Amino acid sequence: MNFTFLFIYYAVLAMSVDPLSHSAFTPRHLRQLQNRTKVLFQHGWGSYKRHGFPADEVRPISCVPYGPQYTKPDDIHNDVLGNVSLTVLDNLDTLMIMQQWDELESMLRFLEENKNDFFNKDHVVQVFEASIRWLGGLLLAHMALTDLEWKDTKMQEIAKSYNGFLLEMAYDLGLRLIPAYRTSTSLPLPRVNLAKGVDVIPSEKNREACTAGAATPYVEMTILLRLTGDKRFEILTRQTFDKLWAARLSLGLLPMSVDPIGNMWRDMITGIGALVDSFYEYALKGAILFDDDSLWEVFSRSYQSLVSFLAVKSSFNGFTFFANIDTTTGQLVVPWIDLLSAFWPGLQVLAGRLTDAVSSHLVFLKIWDQFDSIPERWFALPTGVENQSNAELVMNAVLLEWFPLRPEFIESTYYLYRATKDPLYLQIGLRVLQLFEIRFKQPCGFAGYQDVRTGKMQDRMETFVLGELLKYLYLLFDEANESYVHGAGMKNKNWVFSTEAHPLWMSKEAESRSQKLFKLHLSHKPTQLKTFKGKGIFGSMWRYILTPLNELEPESPIFVEILPTTPRFGPALRPAFEHLLVCETKPGQWNNSRKFLGSGYNEWNQVFAPNEALASTLVRPTHLQEKHEKNDIELLDSFLAVYGLSSKPYCALLATAKETEIQIGALVRPEQVEMYKVSEETLDLPFATADLVMPELSGRFRMEHLTEGFVDNYNNRVTQQTLKERFAGVKIPSGGNKLEILLVKFLNGLLIALGMNIWTSAAYLQTNPDVFKITENGNVFLTGLYVQNLKVY
Repeated sequence: MNFTFLFIYYAVLAMSVDPLSHSAFTPRHLRQLQNRTKVLFQHGWGSYKRHGFPADEVRPISCVPYGPQYTKPDDIHNDVLGNVSLTVLDNLDTLMIMQQWDELESMLRFLEENKNDFFNKDHVVQVFEASIRWLGGLLLAHMALTDLEWKDTKMQEIAKSYNGFLLEMAYDLGLRLIPAYRTSTSLPLPRVNLAKGVDVIPSEKNREACTAGAATPYVEMTILLRLTGDKRFEILTRQTFDKLWAARLSLGLLPMSVDPIGNMWRDMITGIGALVDSFYEYALKGAILFDDDSLWEVFSRSYQSLVSFLAVKSSFNGFTFFANIDTTTGQLVVPWIDLLSAFWPGLQVLAGRLTDAVSSHLVFLKIWDQFDSIPERWFALPTGVENQSNAELVMNAVLLEWFPLRPEFIESTYYLYRATKDPLYLQIGLRVLQLFEIRFKQPCGFAGYQDVRTGKMQDRMETFVLGELLKYLYLLFDEANESYVHGAGMKNKNWVFSTEAHPLWMSKEAESRSQKLFKLHLSHKPTQLKTFKGKGIFGSMWRYILTPLNELEPESPIFVEILPTTPRFGPALRPAFEHLLVCETKPGQWNNSRKFLGSGYNEWNQVFAPNEALASTLVRPTHLQEKHEKNDIELLDSFLAVYGLSSKPYCALLATAKETEIQIGALVRPEQVEMYKVSEETLDLPFATADLVMPELSGRFRMEHLTEGFVDNYNNRVTQQTLKERFAGVKIPSGGNKLEILLVKFLNGLLIALGMNIWTSAAYLQTNPDVFKITENGNVFLTGLYVQNLKVY
């Protein structure tokens, strides 16, 4: 190849791209992108101030205020709105990050002038939303004004004049929300009337609470306790979190919704998206924020179960998505991906699982490539219907059609860039920025899609557009670490972003200082005239319709150690999921050394695997095709012109080998399964380093069938010679098939890499001779097929 010609080609290409769209990502360029993002925020905030304030929101197209719909009391949008200037509460920290000091000072003055009756509203709100948006916003602003040293002179003046009134407001709000948790079932009612409590709300409006909504407020409420000294906030909310965890079902998973009055799960379905997402998020973030080992244990065990039963992995280094399954059987229920689950790769980064995060994020990137957004719910698997028109394909792919500018995709992109510094994540941010400038920007803010299929826009700008999406986008470009959350003052704080993107932290010093100052404001009045009874634990229908494992016992232990503390084979064998405790510093899909002006995506041969595997649902709507834009972010000329030169990209062959998934034995929680990974070889055992040892073979197996002419998942075409070599030395039993070989690809969600073996007890397999045949040299046949990487000892 003529590299001189190639260099000239890329140089010309780089110079020919739009100067506003180039992908140099130099310090100067990143500062420009930050400034462009700030201009967008100023447009949205200014529009709200002029046309919406002091209402909760502003409509971006019609330019009118938007708040609770009192004529439509059953409108689901009322759960979020409360006539409390919600855009202000949810964006105090965004004003700080964007360094909008005059606006911040003005809003603080407004809140202080109206603090006494600010939340005394005869209005029903959802406790979850009020906790994460309103309470979280107040708490963050209070902490930022009292526990940080600011460099900016104007901000120093604002902090110096602050008298703590935001904490008083947070306390008043907390007292209005906490009655929802004073139930005999210890499960909170989802809604509360800010002025009148829970008794005025019809019971049918409080019969269903999502798991995330019931469990999540404990983080904001615990911070409120730490700052005020009022223990009610943590005791009641943490009790709910612990009870839900103790009531997890047989696979170690929690269903999506609960009946707080009937004290029972309302469904048997779970996933990682809507209704259950922030349970896992706050298990991990609470562990970090409060240095709580028990919460880390909740997340760690949850992660094992999610990987074991929900993860759908394409190959050893390919894409991954998490399906929705039945929590008792592990069976797939619906293979959709919802927009809210796009937060998951970011959480995987925070947990140190970079390889998993890159794989999970890839699917969301591919969806964005096609829709310039992510539909609220998208069907992940092929429909099986042939010869459909583009409109029919789009209709079948999109199950819920709106995109209200949710932030989760750019949130995960931000986390991945901070962890890997790969330029593709900046390219994603640049594309999102451009779409905000040319498509989502409206006269009075920003509008997402009411229908991604047709391009119809939505006349709504929820507070997370400014408070999360544009905030994460701005911070994505903050390579110079100029924002206070990236500055030196935060390095020694155990801070996390809340589920609403409020930076939260806590320290013993801040806790002690705040409680001393707040003593005069403590209220000892009861937070509810009477305890809401419900059916109670022992009167619950749960006792009659669920199995004993699913009952909520009053003294349920949160953790039960199942496995022996010392493996039966000695210290050379470690628990198979122990690697989850180690933080990765580099994604496993990428080469060890980063090339100059290179991207890991240009070295990853599975980048386009989703395009083939999900082709029937990764479909670009007609209204976007008509724009004649290049839509694949990873293939944009501006990106390849800079970051494509040093790479030798190639795609893996499409794997065509048949795959099957089988279940052996009963499915149980991963911690109940005895499964080890060999950390070092021992002379007295046949195991090799990195092998898996499972004395009693059980769980979820993903098998690959190797037959002549097909391509395996390692990019190899199977030939007669391949089969001959793999059968070498193997004695085929009577009835055995010598034209096909099985390989275990995944066992309980764990990758069985090439060269690894799974070892199990011969005595255990011999209890089922109709299924398993064992040869003299320890090889195993499963229903007549040789399993190459399954051995017995």
